[in-house]
Amino acid sequence: MIKETQLPYCTLTFKESHAILVMHKGSAITMETAGEITSYLEDYYAGRRFVFITHRKFPHDIDLNVYKGKILKNMIGFAIVSENPEEIRRAMQEQPLWNEAFTFFKELEEAENWAGSFFD
Repeated sequence: MIKETQLPYCTLTFKESHAILVMHKGSAITMETAGEITSYLEDYYAGRRFVFITHRKFPHDIDLNVYKGKILKNMIGFAIVSENPEEIRRAMQEQPLWNEAFTFFKELEEAENWAGSFFD
């Protein structure tokens, strides 16, 4: 049950237990784009629990106010994946804004394994 959605600014991959977001180079997470992404997550998972993974392959801006926006109650974890040290620093700013499980990985496979551990 894997589905992939292409949006002008990102690729969203939906798997059984988790979704993976890859922003396109030069794009940004704004309140508007975050709302659209949230809407896709809400439709796909429809009340089922899931983990959200953002695989930060390319640098992009993030409006930290998105953490004050609509947060789905069935999103039980959040992971950031990147090998870029700048992303580690930015994740440290983002972590206090998120109330559920939040972690950082250098490899996507590690994040996907972590996401699966919520459902074992």
